[in-house]
Amino acid sequence: MAKIIVISQDLEIIDTTTRSLKNEGHDVCVCSKPADVVSIVKGKDFDLVFIDVHVRDVQYEKIAELMRSILPDAEIVSITNYAFPYVSTYDTSHVMSYLVQPLTDDKIRNVVSRALRQAMISRERRRLLSNVTAAKKQWEATVDAIDDPIFLTDFEYNVLRANLMTYRMLGKGVDKVLGGKCYEIFHCAERPPRDCPGKRATTGGTMVSDVMHFKGLGERLSCDVYPQVFSGGGLVHHLHAPVISYETQTELMTTYEHVFDESLVPILLIDVEDYKVVDANRRALEFLAREPGMIFNMPLANLFVPLLSERAVNSLMERLRNRGGSFRSKIVDGHGREKDVHVIANPVNVRSKRLAAIMLISVELL
Repeated sequence: MAKIIVISQDLEIIDTTTRSLKNEGHDVCVCSKPADVVSIVKGKDFDLVFIDVHVRDVQYEKIAELMRSILPDAEIVSITNYAFPYVSTYDTSHVMSYLVQPLTDDKIRNVVSRALRQAMISRERRRLLSNVTAAKKQWEATVDAIDDPIFLTDFEYNVLRANLMTYRMLGKGVDKVLGGKCYEIFHCAERPPRDCPGKRATTGGTMVSDVMHFKGLGERLSCDVYPQVFSGGGLVHHLHAPVISYETQTELMTTYEHVFDESLVPILLIDVEDYKVVDANRRALEFLAREPGMIFNMPLANLFVPLLSERAVNSLMERLRNRGGSFRSKIVDGHGREKDVHVIANPVNVRSKRLAAIMLISVELL
């Protein structure tokens, strides 16, 4: 059963349509005064709206437009005495169905059936569109929340879309990125790199990953390129910090520890969270005249002459903020001897932990 309103001032049309519709079990409402139609339909869920094209006082087109705005899910049917193709005289984008006089039960039944079916299809189409739009927005929000640059190009290297991190790292707006060649934007080059992963992904049809320098970003990054099949096709690029395998990490750490221990320069590793010594090479233990148990976990300030310790720690913090540097100070070794040194500090990451590498160079050696 459908809920239907008939808008007409013709008594014969009203009688014929209401009788036929009610006989089919539909809930019918009649409006013979166009000025009252808003108050009648507002807040109600009508499935169909029948409008007599010959209503007086208010233009038929205005009524159809008003009904479409108030009842977006309802189907509008025009009642006319014009046969096709002359019915187009009253054609409007808001009307999809027509009921042509003389009216009969069969005509009304068929028009109602088609109109209800069209209304159901229209509602389903709007629902699907709403779901797709919501999913699209959710996906865009998800991609924009990723901290790595992600961008989409066609097979001609034109940038089609990019997430927020891409714009942030490039320091450019949408108008400077979309539509541009990716090699011009990311590599500051006139042509694609010789070993372009995008070209290899296009040719091979599979994901390609490579580590390369991106001049436009000022960084060396890993570039994962995924060929995608969508309208026209294209390539999804994901840029991120190079991932080192466990075997490579182990090899690097073994090399690092060997260089650290065999260095002829005293080196200390300092935890930058609490500024305590977490490691020292053999040369540092000798230079500071301290046993391993005495120096590990020692506050950095205790290595310097008391009158200079606060200034030394502050100088160290400043150098680390500037990504490295040196300053002159005095340390006290395990025998209480003061030594003039040049302190060279650099931030380092060891096993994902933020540390500071401090080299102590005796002034006497310079």
